[in-house]
Amino acid sequence: MFIKINTKNKQKLAINKFFHLLPPVLLGFATLIFSITTLLFSQIKTFAAPGTPSGAPGILDFSVKPTIGLHFTSSEIQSNTFKSDTAVLWCDAPNPTGFSVFLSSIDEDTNLKHSESSITTQIPSITAPQFGNISTPQTWGYRIPNKATEGWKPIPKNSNPDRIYTTNYGGATKIGADFGVKASSNLTPGVYSKQVLFTAITNRVPTSATFITGPNVNDAIHTIDPGYDVKYFKKSNSAPANLATATVVSTTDSDVPIYLWYDASLKTIFWWSDADTVYANQNSNHMFDSLGDVEKIDMDGINTSRVKYMSYMFRSGKNLYKEINLASLDTSNVEDMSHMFATAGMKTMENLLPLDLSHFNTSKVKNMEGMFSGTFAPSLNIRSFDTSNVENMRLMFIDLNNVTDLDLSGWNVKKVNNIQALFVRDNKLKNLNLSGWELDSVTDMNSMFSGLSDLTSLNLTGFTTKNVTNMAHMFASTVKLADLDLSSFDTSKVTNMSGMFSNMQALNNINLSSFNTSNVTDMSSLFGNAVANPPISSLDLSNFDTSNVTNMAAMFQGLSNLTELKIQSFNTEKVTNMYRMFYWSFMTPANGTLDISNFDTRSLTNGEGMFQYMKVKTIYASPSFTTNLITSPMSFFMDNYNLTGANGTTWDYSKQDRVYARIDTPGNPGLFTSKP
Repeated sequence: MFIKINTKNKQKLAINKFFHLLPPVLLGFATLIFSITTLLFSQIKTFAAPGTPSGAPGILDFSVKPTIGLHFTSSEIQSNTFKSDTAVLWCDAPNPTGFSVFLSSIDEDTNLKHSESSITTQIPSITAPQFGNISTPQTWGYRIPNKATEGWKPIPKNSNPDRIYTTNYGGATKIGADFGVKASSNLTPGVYSKQVLFTAITNRVPTSATFITGPNVNDAIHTIDPGYDVKYFKKSNSAPANLATATVVSTTDSDVPIYLWYDASLKTIFWWSDADTVYANQNSNHMFDSLGDVEKIDMDGINTSRVKYMSYMFRSGKNLYKEINLASLDTSNVEDMSHMFATAGMKTMENLLPLDLSHFNTSKVKNMEGMFSGTFAPSLNIRSFDTSNVENMRLMFIDLNNVTDLDLSGWNVKKVNNIQALFVRDNKLKNLNLSGWELDSVTDMNSMFSGLSDLTSLNLTGFTTKNVTNMAHMFASTVKLADLDLSSFDTSKVTNMSGMFSNMQALNNINLSSFNTSNVTDMSSLFGNAVANPPISSLDLSNFDTSNVTNMAAMFQGLSNLTELKIQSFNTEKVTNMYRMFYWSFMTPANGTLDISNFDTRSLTNGEGMFQYMKVKTIYASPSFTTNLITSPMSFFMDNYNLTGANGTTWDYSKQDRVYARIDTPGNPGLFTSKP
């Protein structure tokens, strides 16, 4: 680009535009010429061996107005006139990260020099910003039109160019640069010129690589370490010594490869890549599944932001992983975490470190089935989990081996529809907080807390169950749990309560005031205890609607300390099975009273052992207690040494059969008494 300034003896203004080559004869005009040269730099993505420079020159369309001519008359020279013109640059960069444009002199000399070497007169650059027009005679400078408030600036040296434009986006861009000259009466007529350099540099395009799918990575690990004796998995600080022997574990669309190798001396699986970002595959299922007794899996350097599937990702199989560094794990897009930290069962390592899950983003997770099943982790701090989209929690916490406290209060579980065996066999769990759980989509709570043999505190405040139909064995064998408040329960749809509170050996207080049992058909072993003597002495079931119950077998079996049982509202017309219903209950103190005066047993077909081993003295009943459908001999009574009928008939071994299940009257001996 040239800027040309002409002067004549006669006062006449002429503005001419020249292109890159000027005619050799200038017709006596005093001309100021700027020459603009452009250098282009860019990058394209390439594959290169590790350690070699990546990238090659790309294409950046870059053009500039070639000539600017500024012509001054003699009078304009004498009056120190200021003139300027604009150089227009067009840049079109396909680079998605954009580019920057720099301006400088072609060298370290920023003076406009006369075309005749014998003439030493020069036009130097201004030395500091000037506003409005350049005011210092016989100087020149530049400014950017859309930054006019910054004023005219000195022409920068080649060693220290000015950045005049930058963008982080690709595409076509128009850029302007004004050049201004302040004339001076001291100027010798002629042509003054200087090359000005515009440099366009595209921004670097980061490279990336993606691991192959989790199952394939797992296969690669087992191939290079068939002995299952790996102790560490981590990123190497440098490329493998021999690329030829390393395994490539990157997808074909990766910019550069990911290498995987095994160092037997360090028992370490190393990975390395020259990519700026290394992504885990969208499918990272089983990636580190069953590697053996591992000391540490270090996830640093692996970007998991694109992962959707982490099922079985860190399952240790029959062995254990002592430490998993999850600090950099991004789970914001994960949908499946089923069996993610599961353990198959064999304890071979002590002092496992806790899992740091405090930063986990689980907002998109739908499946958490078996996520921590069998884990030997010493603790789980996961109260912050967002479970608003989780649908499946089946077996999520089954067989926790070391966890003693679990606070899951406030979890949003409204979409969860499967919690089967959620906490089964968590033998060391002492404190469990599920307050605020609204399980609106769950229908089956069978064995939900079954087998929590060390549990002493269970917070179910606000725990809702409005659509549950099955609560069988829900609290079975929670042998140390003494107090249970279920006042928030909605049981209006429950049909099966079989074994719900069975074998609760420490049960002392239970709040069932909200229970609606109108649809329940099975209450067998509801409070049944096989061998235990729970301390509970009073049980108020006066709100129970049993009109649809058909099975009450072993319902109160083993409640040996029971002295008060409020079941006078029971409707037993449909009950067919009362096998061992009160077996081994009302033992301490002896000579108590059982009131079943409201029982109508018209449908009863099995009453074997119904009152066996009780130490009550009196059983209140009514004529509605019949055994008409029982056709074979059946021992309703056994070892009821204290039992006495209304007319004084006492139990002995000859009075075991169902025929004595009637009101004791003269000439018609029985073991029941009419309620006064």
